[in-house]
Amino acid sequence: MEKKPDLKPEIDFKDLIKKPEKLFGYSYVLFALILTVLGISYMENLTAIGKNSISPSVVTDSSSFVQDIPFQSARSLPPVDVAKASVATVELVNKGKEVFGTLCASCHGDNGEGDGPTAVTLNPKPRNFHQLTGWKNGSKVSQIYKTLQDGIPGSAMASFSYLPPHDRFALIHFVRSLAAGQPLDSQAELQGLETTYQLSEGTNTPGQIPVKKAAQIVEGETAPEVAKIAELIRSLEGQTNSAGLQVFERVARNKQRILAGMLFNSNSSLQNVDQFIKIVSAEPLQLGFKAEVVQLSSSDWTSLYQFLNGLKARRG
Repeated sequence: MEKKPDLKPEIDFKDLIKKPEKLFGYSYVLFALILTVLGISYMENLTAIGKNSISPSVVTDSSSFVQDIPFQSARSLPPVDVAKASVATVELVNKGKEVFGTLCASCHGDNGEGDGPTAVTLNPKPRNFHQLTGWKNGSKVSQIYKTLQDGIPGSAMASFSYLPPHDRFALIHFVRSLAAGQPLDSQAELQGLETTYQLSEGTNTPGQIPVKKAAQIVEGETAPEVAKIAELIRSLEGQTNSAGLQVFERVARNKQRILAGMLFNSNSSLQNVDQFIKIVSAEPLQLGFKAEVVQLSSSDWTSLYQFLNGLKARRG
């Protein structure tokens, strides 16, 4: 009887021990299998992974970034002869020293070395006027005047546009006196200073108050009338059959502003429904309405118009 040959096992571990390089052939298969499983898992969870990897985008109210205008008294600024004012005199330097001590010493120091009491809190640090290098706009008369007029964005150097031109020139000459070798302006640069700011003509600057303060004053003056109309609205709240009231409640963002603007002003905004729609659609937010007011149907516009017009008639 013929003897059958011994079958060799599929994986000869003894042979692998002798020749471990053969193990790499099997590892490729195992590695490919792992990659396949991971790929399938990744594709199945791709949506969740994408959501978690993207930070949510939150739209911030842009009105919080708007800076209100500062308070400013009305004033008349006398004309200035740039040619004469650009020349340093003892009187101008002494006057500039007084202005510097009042307005600039807290940051730049009494001697203009940039070491005032508030300097440690500022970044970048205030200028040392005893040094000629590193001026942002330059140290010529015309250049420092521009700095005083506009300030330097990104630093603590604010605008001194409220300062009369004569005082600005005095301040400029004092600052320039702290370092020798200051550069001189050409005639063209001085003429450019005159052309830009019209200093020889003088200026009459009207006063101004912050917008928020002005709004508070207006609202305070109209408060009694607003209270009267608010009482009318409260008396209508129980009337669920008032279509105009329902539309008003839906699209009103600031009821007091709507009432003050649409009912108390003697304009023609309520003369007819077409003009009413045109005015409200042009500036809904400024008038106190929500933005979606522009999406009202024709019948809703008519109901809203009749409601406000009825309130205006009852106001008297």
